[in-house]
Amino acid sequence: MRWAEPELFTLLWLIPAAIAALWWGARRRARDEAALGDPEALRRRWSAPGPWSARLRAILLLLVMAAAIVGLARPQAGLRLISTTSVGPDVVIVLDLSASMRARDARPDRLAAARREVSALLRHLEGSAVGLVGFEGEARVLSPLTTDLEGLRDRIDAASPGEIGPPGSDVGGGVALAGRLLTRPGNRPRAIVLLTDGEQLEGDPAGSVASIRTSRARLAILGIGSPEGATIPLVDSLGVIQGTKHDAAGQEVRTKLMEGTLRDLAKQTGGRYERADGSGGAARRAAAYARGDDRGTAQGRSLQAYDERFHWLAALAVLLLTAEAFVPRRGAA
Repeated sequence: MRWAEPELFTLLWLIPAAIAALWWGARRRARDEAALGDPEALRRRWSAPGPWSARLRAILLLLVMAAAIVGLARPQAGLRLISTTSVGPDVVIVLDLSASMRARDARPDRLAAARREVSALLRHLEGSAVGLVGFEGEARVLSPLTTDLEGLRDRIDAASPGEIGPPGSDVGGGVALAGRLLTRPGNRPRAIVLLTDGEQLEGDPAGSVASIRTSRARLAILGIGSPEGATIPLVDSLGVIQGTKHDAAGQEVRTKLMEGTLRDLAKQTGGRYERADGSGGAARRAAAYARGDDRGTAQGRSLQAYDERFHWLAALAVLLLTAEAFVPRRGAA
């Protein structure tokens, strides 16, 4: 036996409060009857039932309250495994984790804006199998295709620059790896959603075109940042800015959103490009583009589930309430 909402047991304090209120009401009623005359004569005149009747009704109502509170805590038992199914496209999110994503021409920085877009994207991809590829100087699969979107959100929130290494930015490598991840049997629609500022320090974005075509995936690109650009802050382990990044010549590095590169990549693959600001609007449109005319279904994950037992307590409460209704409220005439 387990309880799904154990915090609701705190409502049990209402029972002693109700007992105190009933006791106070009975005492006050007794004082009023005594002030009006002989209590027994008054009860006979009003055809009031005996004291046992009022006490029984109070006990039944208190038991109804207790059963209702325990039922609200949702007792569960009977552990079993269930399999979920998903309906939707296969989607791989390609997330730029290079140092330039710390630039603050998006609020509060490019990576945070990208995470907000991803969160909005996942809300619109319920029922889809979604994977995650991160890239810096090289690309790596951070999550295979999964229908566990909550777990995927946690993985995305934990991803940060410096996790993959070496330093750099290989946009093409990330997209190519996503294409290979989507190359699997089945006729489900497939899509790659790339979130990046477009800076390409290694590799060749055009080299990813063949991988996209082989996987038959749609490519949606969300550009993060601004064409005007910004400096790259150097942040310590506590998130405190220690300065800005400089190149070998001692010049301050300024990073820009490379929209031309990203538009060219989208054009070569028949995909689409849109600048994203972290509000989630671009992600919503990317999700609609990824879904297309999907009709597929996929096996989901296995979940531990418990059988609910609250309905027994609900039935008990109804039974007690029915019994209370039959307790006499008036004595014999």
